[in-house]
Amino acid sequence: MQRMAALAVTSVFAVAVSACMDDSAEVTLAQLAGQQQAYDGRAVATQGILRTHASPRHYWIEDDALNRVELIHADDLGSRVGKRLAVRGKFRYAADQGRRIEVRHLELAP
Repeated sequence: MQRMAALAVTSVFAVAVSACMDDSAEVTLAQLAGQQQAYDGRAVATQGILRTHASPRHYWIEDDALNRVELIHADDLGSRVGKRLAVRGKFRYAADQGRRIEVRHLELAP
């Protein structure tokens, strides 16, 4: 029983430490669009409305000015289309692929 309690405490501590060590840069989609090379390879946190296109199926978030960033490596996005999402992950930019976020975490934005 003590071993299970110690394991539970260790697990909670590890989650808390990783949350505190989140070094994501809080940025807007306009900042990512305007300074895409500066953010390439960095952890970012941003928000936008989830949109999709059917052929081929892909998802992105956008703001009112239509600044867009594709979301990759995210599950179950279909039920969230049209909703504002808060997204954390690694930003990538390549001239031949555009702006993308390799999603690490996403949730409905307040």
